[in-house]
Amino acid sequence: MPERAPLPAHVTMPLLDVVIRNSLDVDYQHVAEVRKAAGEPASEGVRRWPAAAIVAVFGLLLVVAAVQTKASAGADALARDELVHQIGLKRDGLRDANREIGDLQDEITSLTTRQQSLTRTENSLAAHNDDVGAVAGYHAVRGGGVKASLDNSADGSADGVVRDEDLATLVDGLWAAGAEAISINGIRLTVTTGIRTAGSAILVHDRALRPPYVVLAVGDVNSLQSRFVETSSGVDFLGLRSRFGFVFSMNNQTNLRLPAAARPDLVRAKPADAKTEEVAP
Repeated sequence: MPERAPLPAHVTMPLLDVVIRNSLDVDYQHVAEVRKAAGEPASEGVRRWPAAAIVAVFGLLLVVAAVQTKASAGADALARDELVHQIGLKRDGLRDANREIGDLQDEITSLTTRQQSLTRTENSLAAHNDDVGAVAGYHAVRGGGVKASLDNSADGSADGVVRDEDLATLVDGLWAAGAEAISINGIRLTVTTGIRTAGSAILVHDRALRPPYVVLAVGDVNSLQSRFVETSSGVDFLGLRSRFGFVFSMNNQTNLRLPAAARPDLVRAKPADAKTEEVAP
């Protein structure tokens, strides 16, 4: 095989040497052509140090640029590592926040369920309290029932005057017949109500009443009257009416309104856990 021709010098020569040599050759050739055109002899004593200085400065700039590039690459790597670290921290914080959100949502669900349960219990207790209050007399009530009117006898005799026991017998008969709430002259009766005589007046809750006595009783409008005449108290009252000539009437009502009784103020009663002083005998 034929031998290959040797490679040119600019191929095998280092890059920096190629740049310096070519730069110098071109500079010298240009100067020689300028002097020849001006009719001046070519000068062999022209110093080459300015070109060399320029080339040296250029090489220095290349070195500085390379150093700066390397330094910048290191700084970029550090910045990238710091950014990756910060991303990791933010990702961990986000994961912890999502976990906390899940825990709070579970707690909200639990509290909501408990609140709903407490609301149902509260509504049930409120309804029960209303029922108990209505029966005890401390809540206003409305509904169907009967209206009874009782007055002294028309002849004005002493025996025809309605007394406390006569009125109490009428009320007892209504309770026994199934009345759920009773009032006399607008005064609501409770489980502790007493009907008694004070002089010529009848007292209910320490309030004096005068005839006629209007008794309202809330209950089953369809059976209250019929059941009243079947009770022992009802039979006794009807006997008193016939004997003493009381003016009496009883009619069904579809929409009665009975007020609430005033709640009593406790004077001597105390809670069960309150400390009491022992009185020496």
